[in-house]
Amino acid sequence: GIPKPETLRKLNPYQKINHFPNTWTLGRKDLLWRNVTRMKRQHGEAFSFMPQTWILPDDYRLFEAARNERPRDLWIFKPYASSCGRGIRLFS
Repeated sequence: GIPKPETLRKLNPYQKINHFPNTWTLGRKDLLWRNVTRMKRQHGEAFSFMPQTWILPDDYRLFEAARNERPRDLWIFKPYASSCGRGIRLFS
């Protein structure tokens, strides 16, 4: 697992680890989107490399508005805490 910060402080200079605290915020789709959105607000277009994302159910109204604007588009649903393609669905 990922070591706790107090464990990291106790490491000797010659010891190495292969996990870092809070790296799961990069692997979970919802948390990654929140971080990219925050960086986009701070740094503008340099962080406009991800497609628009909605975190449901919180953003359901925004998602429905976008879906009504573009009814012929293909939409991808990804569960935020799944991996290996589990739970991914396509719909129009």
